[in-house]
Amino acid sequence: MTAMQEAKEILSGCLFVPIERIGDDVSMQSIKELDSLSFAAITVELEDRVGREIDPVDLIKLRTVRDLAGLIERYR
Repeated sequence: MTAMQEAKEILSGCLFVPIERIGDDVSMQSIKELDSLSFAAITVELEDRVGREIDPVDLIKLRTVRDLAGLIERYR
């Protein structure tokens, strides 16, 4: 599974949005289902998948789905 597929799977599962609705360059801010609670769930799922804690500064920098995929690649 590619990091992009994994990023979309995480978002889909945490936000209850079909994967088909999540584009590679979609802005995280434009996802109306994203709020502070769902962002916390995304963080937990991300950390579980990469097997370690994610630096909060890296999480704050997330702007697009592609950024999330890049973060997955960097932490592996």
